Amino acid sequence: MDAQESTLIFYDIASGPPVHPYAPNPWKARYTTASSLFAYSNYALNFTKTPYRTDWVALPDVAATRAKLGVAPCRKHADGSDFPTLPVLYDPTTTSPTRQKGTFVGDSFDIAIHLNNKQLSKDGGRRPLFPPNTIALHRTFNAHVHNLFTMNGVLLAGYYMPFDPATAEATKADMARRIGVSRWEDLDVPPGSEQRKKMVAGFEAALGSGLAPWFVRRDEGPFLEGNTPMYADLIIGGWLQMMKNCLPEWEELKGWHEGLWGRLHDALEEWAQVS
Repeated sequence: MDAQESTLIFYDIASGPPVHPYAPNPWKARYTTASSLFAYSNYALNFTKTPYRTDWVALPDVAATRAKLGVAPCRKHADGSDFPTLPVLYDPTTTSPTRQKGTFVGDSFDIAIHLNNKQLSKDGGRRPLFPPNTIALHRTFNAHVHNLFTMNGVLLAGYYMPFDPATAEATKADMARRIGVSRWEDLDVPPGSEQRKKMVAGFEAALGSGLAPWFVRRDEGPFLEGNTPMYADLIIGGWLQMMKNCLPEWEELKGWHEGLWGRLHDALEEWAQVS
C-alpha cells in the first residue's frame, strides 16, 4: 500500500474562509496524530504522527456526509432525536467486520482509542495516549469536561462561531430551531453587558472549582501530570481551541487561575497542525 492509499481521511466541520478547525471534538482528534505520544481528534492525529488529510464539510452537509459514509450518529439532541456531527475518521489500513477494506470511526473518543491501539501495535515502546487501565476514567473525565464547558463556555462563545457566510443563515436558523428560540439573535449576550459579566464570572468560577484542582503538579509542568501529557489534557485542549476561536474574552480566560489555561493551550500548540 503506497503513501496515498495509507493516508487517513479526517472529516471536519468547515469554518468561514480561511477554512480552519474550531469545533472542540474534531480538535481533540487532530491533536492525536502529530506527536509520537497521543491525541483529542485533531490533537490525537497530530500527537501520534499519523499521516492524514482533512476533508472539510459544510455544516449543513454534515448529516448527509455521515449518511453517505455509512456512519451512524453517535449523539442525541435533547429531544432524543439523532444528532449527526463530526469528526469522522476513515482508516484505509485497517478492516472492520462489515467492510472488506478500511474502518470508519465516528466519535472523537473512539478515534483516540483507535489511534492509540494503532500506534501501540506498530511501536509498543512509545508512550500511549492513555496510561494503562485508564480508558474508563478518561471517558468519565471527558463527560465531566464536556458538561462544564457546555453549561458555561458554550453559552458565551457559541454565538460567535465562525460560520461559513455561504451557509451561515441556514445554519443559524437550524440551530435556533433546535435550541428552542425564535431567532439566532436571541442568543446574543453583548460583551460588556451586566448579564455577560455575571456569566463570565460564573464560567471562571466553574473552571476554578470543577477543573483547576485536577492540576496537582503545576510546579512541574503545564499538564495534569506536570510534564507528562495524556489524552485528558487533549480533551481540555480541544475546548480551549473552541474558546480561542469563538470567545471574545479568550485573552482574559488564558490568565484565569494563575494562567493555568493559557499555559496548557500554549504547551499543546506543538500538536495543533492542520493537514
